[in-house]
Amino acid sequence: GTGRRSGGMAKRKAQGIVVRKDAAGGSSGSKKKSEASAVAVDPVATTTEEAEPARPLRKKKKQAKRPTTGEKKQGGFDLVEAVSSATAGVAVDGRNAVGEPPAWVPLEKHAEQLTATEVLAWLLWPVTPSQFFSEYWEKRPLHVRRGRPAHLSSLFSKADIDQHLANGVEFKYGERINLARFDSVTKRKVDLNSGPRGAVAARSDIVSAWAGGATMQVMHPQQFHDQVWRLLAGLERAFGAVFGANSYLTPNENQGLAPHFDDVEVFMLQLEGSKRWRLHAPPAGEEHPLPRDYSRDFLPEELGELLLDCILDPGDLLYLPRGTVHSGVAIAKEGNHTCTFSHHLTVSTYQKTAWCHLLERVLPAALEKAASQHVEFRAGLPVGFLGYMGTWHDGISEGEAAAGRAGFMRRFKSLLRSLLDYVDADEVCDELGVDFMSLRMPPCCGDAGNVACVASASTATGDGPDEILKAKLLGARLRWLEPSAIRAMISTDPDTSEPTVIIFHAHANSRKQHMCQSMELEDVVGCLRFDAAMFLPAIKKLISAGTEFVRCSDLPLRDDDDKVSFVDHLREAGLVDLRS
Repeated sequence: GTGRRSGGMAKRKAQGIVVRKDAAGGSSGSKKKSEASAVAVDPVATTTEEAEPARPLRKKKKQAKRPTTGEKKQGGFDLVEAVSSATAGVAVDGRNAVGEPPAWVPLEKHAEQLTATEVLAWLLWPVTPSQFFSEYWEKRPLHVRRGRPAHLSSLFSKADIDQHLANGVEFKYGERINLARFDSVTKRKVDLNSGPRGAVAARSDIVSAWAGGATMQVMHPQQFHDQVWRLLAGLERAFGAVFGANSYLTPNENQGLAPHFDDVEVFMLQLEGSKRWRLHAPPAGEEHPLPRDYSRDFLPEELGELLLDCILDPGDLLYLPRGTVHSGVAIAKEGNHTCTFSHHLTVSTYQKTAWCHLLERVLPAALEKAASQHVEFRAGLPVGFLGYMGTWHDGISEGEAAAGRAGFMRRFKSLLRSLLDYVDADEVCDELGVDFMSLRMPPCCGDAGNVACVASASTATGDGPDEILKAKLLGARLRWLEPSAIRAMISTDPDTSEPTVIIFHAHANSRKQHMCQSMELEDVVGCLRFDAAMFLPAIKKLISAGTEFVRCSDLPLRDDDDKVSFVDHLREAGLVDLRS
């Protein structure tokens, strides 16, 4: 690897360590053995290409110096070796990793039964989840070379897209598909959509653009392809955050988008063919690392130091922290997976999920509460304060103006400190939790159990059929169909001012509208309200049980009618799995 050239400065060689398992089962190298001790680790980077389509142009920033380069090889291609730095990407070679990938796959039916750790273990293998979050998450790119095309082969394919088109699935411009290519002369992206946003793309136009070297961005495949739906539902369960997905197909020797960075954490899954990625630091002047917004398209000569130059093959993973500039070219490679195009699925998350975004919600609410309760926050500013406050007066050290400034700043800082007493982080986190429930994928649960057809047993009277159904329900066991798809919070009933428990849930969410919500959140989120005095103990018992069954008759409620009524409400909302 090389450092950035500065005058006559010599090239810096990249520093790193290779950790391999020897014949005796030990490890070589000078660093502490990690959880992925069976794989080779090289100090190079990763990225994800296209994550979001349109990007508004911003004012061109000062150009950064380009790094000097060394070369390495992968699959017969000369790759530029990355600079050695704390943010340089890392390539993990898992082709000779000891052991097999996890047997569980979050793409199959009943994937909701997998734990968050199991979903992440499958996604990242052979890197462990704990290693990933300690060494890479929000820190540096990661390229996982698996040499196992089958790891992702059942996720999504061009044949699947062709089949959906043949089955009449509408691909609307800007909503389900975008067509574009990168012009190597102008070094800019060229939009090739044949109609306005919302217009249905004719299959002949898609075929024609593809034949001309266009990249196809298939947007939100989780809306119509089950395996992607299950993957995103599992990732949302694992991260507790909304995930999006886009699929990118590019004919060999072509590039779809200009270099850019995204404002999301990106996981790129190579499905078919191969793609060469170059990851860079952004130009000088850009907010970095962890920018709050996505970037404009950059020109190649603007880019900062090279972080990674790598090739993704089928089954490989590339993780990019937000702010990593990336650009990719589809390439032809000899071998068992020879393909005329590259196809990868980008899944991304953590958009506007930083501490600054939490504070943007917390502080206005705290100020409103403080001002409503204490007069010092409502007191007027000092008379004549503009005569000694402002940048013109900064630096005054004596006289009445200096005394006025000192008093003003003491009062200002005192109020800021007092404001902390009114910060309610739990309240704002509840708001974020409700947002998540309303925006996430509906859970891809299996059946609701073998007594789910019990209808309105709470109305049972006498010893007739209704009483039999009531007895059957009381003898049944229940659990949440998907514990992560519910969120309980304590509130106050606006009509009675009595404590109430609200259960927000994602079961009523529309899969076809995922990442495309147009309504206000409170209009679409599913919720149930229960009197806290009566139902709080039962709700606590169910939530504490997680995925374990609880017998209906064991619910801590006053009488059988209350138990039946409670369970019936949960059943009708589709939240519970009932078993006899």
